[in-house]
Amino acid sequence: MHRRPNRGSGSNEFVVGDEKLSQAELLQHIAGSPEEFSPNVLLRPVVQDYLLPTLAYIGGAAEVAYFAQAAVVYQALLGRITPILPRFSATIVESKAQRLLERYHLAFPEVFIGPDRLRENLAARILPDELQAAFDSANSSVEKSIKTVRESLARLDQSLVEAAENAGSKMQYQLQQLRARAARAELRRSETAGRHAEFLSNMLYPQEALQEREIAGIYFVARYGTELLQNLYETVHTSCHDHQIISL
Repeated sequence: MHRRPNRGSGSNEFVVGDEKLSQAELLQHIAGSPEEFSPNVLLRPVVQDYLLPTLAYIGGAAEVAYFAQAAVVYQALLGRITPILPRFSATIVESKAQRLLERYHLAFPEVFIGPDRLRENLAARILPDELQAAFDSANSSVEKSIKTVRESLARLDQSLVEAAENAGSKMQYQLQQLRARAARAELRRSETAGRHAEFLSNMLYPQEALQEREIAGIYFVARYGTELLQNLYETVHTSCHDHQIISL
């Protein structure tokens, strides 16, 4: 159903399916057959709160954004806006996952790059020390050489400085690509890094989604017992609305 202003009469005409109704006819139809009408996506929460008044609504990021769009409808029809509170959001890091993060010197957000890139990342960190040093030295040499060239070009022709910077960026990019290829070669030789990357991805970023979206809380309760719930109550920061990391 949608409303269409009738400019000739100054009244509103409503279209329900293929039927055109005046406001009076529509109200009569609603009163006679209310089961045939339901609120649309923005009106639905307003009707819900009218029938079942809500003190506060706790929702995820998408739900909070959705309610923000409906705020003007709340105010217009109910004269109030239901308070919205972000729900608690966290990732539980078990001891094995924590040990692997520390072993590979990984910061937690680095897990969010996806399983394939994480495998390459881990493999790059276990390249032989002499190869790591060679890549680092090559990168430093490129930076130092380009800096010298750039300074000389600046004295000759300022317009060439940008070209030197672009050349340096391309050289560093090629070194990064070569390091990535070396990491993939190491990954083929060592299955351990691949298994560790798969474990971290499956536990901390399953299906490239937040853990809470893919792994049911009952898994952790079954594994650690109901005392886990009390530990969570004592660990969480209720004043923090950001995503939290909880180590077990």
